[in-house]
Amino acid sequence: MLQLIDRELTQAEQNILIDLQSKVNVVPSFIKKANKARTLWKTKGNVAGRRTFEKIKVILEEMCVGVKACNYCEGNEANDIEHIYPKSFFPEYAFIWSNYLLACKQCNSAYKLDLCFVLDQTGNVYATTRGSEPPHKALAFINPRLENPDNFFWLNMKIWKFEIHDGLSLENHNKAKKTLEILALNERDYLIAGRSAAAQEYFDKMDRLSRIIQATSIQELKVILTPYQSIIDDTLPLGTIKNDLKESVRQHLKKLLHPSVWKAIKTIESSTDPRWVNIFATIPEALTW
Repeated sequence: MLQLIDRELTQAEQNILIDLQSKVNVVPSFIKKANKARTLWKTKGNVAGRRTFEKIKVILEEMCVGVKACNYCEGNEANDIEHIYPKSFFPEYAFIWSNYLLACKQCNSAYKLDLCFVLDQTGNVYATTRGSEPPHKALAFINPRLENPDNFFWLNMKIWKFEIHDGLSLENHNKAKKTLEILALNERDYLIAGRSAAAQEYFDKMDRLSRIIQATSIQELKVILTPYQSIIDDTLPLGTIKNDLKESVRQHLKKLLHPSVWKAIKTIESSTDPRWVNIFATIPEALTW
């Protein structure tokens, strides 16, 4: 789980959201507000609203941590516009831009759904009840639109699970704990297996690229790239071919699932695992990829 790079809506798109949210906010009671938010969310108000949300989804796709990767589990395709603050408990956030991200169907509907916990002013956790207003307004869940998950937990690549940082405040510890529990990020076996497989693919791609960078001839490059040596245009200079291959790998890494694994490789393994130390010594610019 990574922090998203934010994007801004146009003023026209913002105005549509403001208009829809105002229709929710004027409703007098919490239950009626929640019902109004639910109804408006289904219809988006009118044709202009529906078109606006088509544009919003495209922008959210561009903000994903990977190419259309779920911003929660990172292991599935993201197709659902997800409310970080659930609209059934926080109708006042139903049409707030910073409350949206793209998630996969499993994270959105099977795990998070309306499972919601809140925090009091001292950081203690309280459950919410469907149909009742939450007793507190602080969500016990990390908002990767506004917060950096790296400040709450880290990926242990020995067991492929996220571990909560020591020394957090009670509020932040409980926020991290509930995020991991609600999304079952450490419990879903296929996510753990996916992180392990992703780490191997990252290594294979970067290890080969390291050997490419150190090659002294086009013939050596062809041997390294076997059985894909035909992709080399041997009419080009060796340095140009290397740069083209490096850019190809850089672009490929962006398409891999589980980008948190790549982040952990760059921040932890790059200085602790001799294999990665050697790779980044050869390709230091990859630390910024």
